[in-house]
Amino acid sequence: MRSTSEIKFLTANLLKEFEILSLGCSNIDKLLKGGFRSNVLNEIAGDSGSGKTQICLVLSLIVQLPKRFGGLDKAAVYICTEKVFPIKRLHQLNCWFQQKYGTTKNFLDNIFIQHIPDYEVLMKALHIHLPNLLKMKDIGLIVIDSIAGIFRSDNLEVSYVNRSKQLNEIALILRQFGAKYCCVIICVNQVTENLDSGKREPCLGLTWSNSVISRFFISRCYPLSQRIFQVIFSPYLSNSECKFMITEKGIENDM
Repeated sequence: MRSTSEIKFLTANLLKEFEILSLGCSNIDKLLKGGFRSNVLNEIAGDSGSGKTQICLVLSLIVQLPKRFGGLDKAAVYICTEKVFPIKRLHQLNCWFQQKYGTTKNFLDNIFIQHIPDYEVLMKALHIHLPNLLKMKDIGLIVIDSIAGIFRSDNLEVSYVNRSKQLNEIALILRQFGAKYCCVIICVNQVTENLDSGKREPCLGLTWSNSVISRFFISRCYPLSQRIFQVIFSPYLSNSECKFMITEKGIENDM
């Protein structure tokens, strides 16, 4: 439940219009009513290898395109908590985008990457590094891939009370960035097996779920080249799904 200190009234002139960032895949864009919205906290959850990171890499390139191509003409911030950032794949996508849009622009120059190993380093990045970057650069997309990776631990004596406080703090800061700078915020999340229901669910529990505004889920299906993109909950989208594929060119409609 949100603290009452976070809830306040605003006059209409202080409310900013949201931006929409296309994924360049008409099936998913139609599902999202044009693309991912700014000013809110979006989550993309799914199994390992389902395509979560692929979507984020493509968005990091598309955000740099002019609005007539579905972009925001802005740069991207990519916070990676996994062991290895997929730089080879990003180079491949960069080459394809140069070819597709007939430009020599190096899209990699406008993707700012930082590797984050734990919560303490993330807090330093969110309180110091990222605010400084947002003041200097016009950022349209902030990705954390993955939010669950911050809390990965072999310690069995985890304080869930402390973790809930940490998750609330992260969510609050990200929402503030989204509102102040009108940028798209996407947190990738892993999934875990619910032993009671036997279903796969996004990690980090109820505290994090209550912080997320829009939750999307990706799963693989047969044939394995196909993926399913689902809207789990969102205040402005209906619960629906569509199929898509991941190719060397990025994210494309299912054939």
